[in-house]
Amino acid sequence: MNRHGWVPALFTWQGNEAFVDWCWLGNRRFLQPFFDDTLENARQIPFNALFMHRTPIAELGARHATSPGLPPAGFIFHMSRCGSTLISQMPAALPETVVISEAAPIDLLARTTRVPEPVRAEWLRWTISALSQPRSGTETSCFIKFDSPTVMALAFIRRAFPTVPWIFVFRDPEQVLVSQMRKTAGAMTPGVITDLSVIDVPMQEILSMPAEQYAARVIGRFCQHAAQSTDEAGLLVNYSQLPDFVWTGIAKHFNLDLAPAAIARMEQASLRDAKRPRRTFEESRRTGHADIPDSIRKAATQWILPHYNELERIRLRRG
Repeated sequence: MNRHGWVPALFTWQGNEAFVDWCWLGNRRFLQPFFDDTLENARQIPFNALFMHRTPIAELGARHATSPGLPPAGFIFHMSRCGSTLISQMPAALPETVVISEAAPIDLLARTTRVPEPVRAEWLRWTISALSQPRSGTETSCFIKFDSPTVMALAFIRRAFPTVPWIFVFRDPEQVLVSQMRKTAGAMTPGVITDLSVIDVPMQEILSMPAEQYAARVIGRFCQHAAQSTDEAGLLVNYSQLPDFVWTGIAKHFNLDLAPAAIARMEQASLRDAKRPRRTFEESRRTGHADIPDSIRKAATQWILPHYNELERIRLRRG
């Protein structure tokens, strides 16, 4: 079957066999902040209601063999609520880029332990290949933004894609934790992340833990892992450097050659909050700096701050 215009939307398991659910996008580009946003819009198309279908995962391999797509030019990892969506939305504003933001098929494959690593790496390459197909025909670069827990699989991803440069984005711990307590992400909810071990605490203890304590410990582990995993291909990015560092330092790290017109488009995209476009980025940056509860301050200080400081030390040392 001709897979042009189709993308892998979901992985499912039937016993020990993996299957792919496909969704028709046609030439629709990934312009929304998250992969699921694009899929949700696409599912409103009557064609998808009638013809979304499931195949064995080997179909991804066949697709890769005939149309390998754009090789990834850069990977984006993050601690959550730290500007990573803004970073991904800025190159997405350029017609020459494909940006895949937190696609569940990619993140789940990167973190699963159900198959041996060589098989998992091949499946991951197939999946990224299927998602990185040029949408309009003008794209020349592809960037992948992972969900925050996937930084725990960074070593595996580096082995699967040893030449791809990557960044890790981090932010003042109190600000991140304030944001999480206002609207908690699934990754910070006890029992939601079941495909990897984030904190070594019995589930009974986790379930009785205050929300800010659990979230802080999870976020702290993400930061700790990033600091321990930083290598020559990695670049640490502090939220305080945004947005202009995207078209200077990050673009250089990802070998992205930007014309003045492209920089202007990225600058324009950076003016609005990536998740809440009715607000400016500067308005969002100022949110949450006052009246932080002591419980959040203490949790951030105990569980995140030491690792944040280590990330900042490495970033400044590298210049």
